[in-house]
Amino acid sequence: MARIILIDDEVRLLQTLARFLELQGHEVIRGSSFAAVSHHLWPGKFEIVITDIVMPEFDGMKVLSEVVQARLCQEPVILITGEPNLETASEAVRRGAFDYISKPVTKDKLLEAVQRGLRHVQLLRERDRARQVELEVLRNLAMLGESASVLTHEIRTPITSLRHALRAVGQKLGIEDKVLIEEFVGNLNRIERMLSQTLSFAKPLDLHKEPVLLERLFGSCLKELGRLEIMTNMTLEVRCEPELQAMVDPQLFGEVVTNLVRNAAEACGGNGQIDLVARRSGGRIVVDVADDGPGVAADRREEIFKPFHSSKSYGTGIGLAFCRKVVESHAGSIGLVDRPGAGACFRIELPALPVELSEDAAGSAEIPKNQGSSITPDSPA
Repeated sequence: MARIILIDDEVRLLQTLARFLELQGHEVIRGSSFAAVSHHLWPGKFEIVITDIVMPEFDGMKVLSEVVQARLCQEPVILITGEPNLETASEAVRRGAFDYISKPVTKDKLLEAVQRGLRHVQLLRERDRARQVELEVLRNLAMLGESASVLTHEIRTPITSLRHALRAVGQKLGIEDKVLIEEFVGNLNRIERMLSQTLSFAKPLDLHKEPVLLERLFGSCLKELGRLEIMTNMTLEVRCEPELQAMVDPQLFGEVVTNLVRNAAEACGGNGQIDLVARRSGGRIVVDVADDGPGVAADRREEIFKPFHSSKSYGTGIGLAFCRKVVESHAGSIGLVDRPGAGACFRIELPALPVELSEDAAGSAEIPKNQGSSITPDSPA
């Protein structure tokens, strides 16, 4: 079932523990010292290592340090101790131990700890497989991105021609037929947007960072959002610390903000409230986009940032993956955080602008002086 490395200088205990594990179907590699099994202790070559703490020369804490810190193994390390106490347990966990078993070691205690370790390993391996799949997708997208500009032109040209042709036909039809034509045009627009999102995500990012006043950037985003029908009945409140700036690519970071606000409106079904809040917190700039919609289930919080994962029937699953790509390219992070009541809150954290650079940029910029504002989507902002 699993490959388990067992280290103990007490021969009788070593044989007894090995027998317990082998009767469960595990492959046990035993050794009376670290050196005896060292060549097996590399990432992916075993599932669990169990070692006694008190051993001559190379004790269990040294084994733990070598396996976890030096060799970077993520597999569980379980320690056996004859003198269990809080200090020993705390030190072991701090150094990366998964669990510890106190002597005398019974069969039940051993198997219980091993089962916990194997569940942990299973989760690790599943995570690694998921990451490999995602990396493969990203590699393929990168290859696609190399030809993205050509593909964009080749795709948009016939779509634009078809859109114009449909509208020309619609002008000669009756009202009912014209509505049908407009629906076709709307579907074409949606197809074009999906293709553009996919190709934008595939393209390598070419960042042009500069000090940007976030309040001004938010205003530009709201102008674009005001053209969307989904925003008509939404209440959008913006609160931004005055003169707050970030070193970002204004075009790309603006797309991130716009995407998050649009997603929030869609989550609310076009009827609810969105809070866009920006503030400085220590050495970071924090931007929150929160809504009062249904929220995101806990088991989907990581999945939603993966490309091509979408809960929407019309979505590509590219939007949030693109947001993460842009934010991380700015040495930032993006994720979901808990908030009181219903809804979801996406939080972006970015490095704060150095004070001297922030002051220089602020002195040459016209800065809106309001501490916070409530801005409707169709406002000139």
